[in-house]
Amino acid sequence: MEEETVLNFLKRHGLESKQGQSILAEKILSKENWLVSVFKKNKQKSYCINFSKNELVLIPLDEKTSSLKEGIYNQLPLSEIKELYFEKPAADNELVVEYEDDSKPIEHYFIPQENAVSPWHSRNLMHLMEEIGTKNK
Repeated sequence: MEEETVLNFLKRHGLESKQGQSILAEKILSKENWLVSVFKKNKQKSYCINFSKNELVLIPLDEKTSSLKEGIYNQLPLSEIKELYFEKPAADNELVVEYEDDSKPIEHYFIPQENAVSPWHSRNLMHLMEEIGTKNK
């Protein structure tokens, strides 16, 4: 997938679209669902995450084609997010989203270092890690 595809999707839906602000990710299941994931009954969901000035936009990816699902996205206002950072172990990264509302669970997204079909992902990841900040696990 080309980065231009993501930018055009955002523009079509009236969302802020700026080059270098999107990455690909997989939502990590909560610890309560780990047994289900072991038996493959609950698949991880893949997303394109766009970081803008006032919000995060989560766009689900089609499981079969890895393309953006047209017209489907979730906007998370930054005003509702208490803390947003990348956890950085040795090989891969994790995006952590903690909400102001403590009743909402902390969300974790697995972020690969590279994506063969989307070379722009690695460049954007490095840029966003510097901009947002990292914490070691």
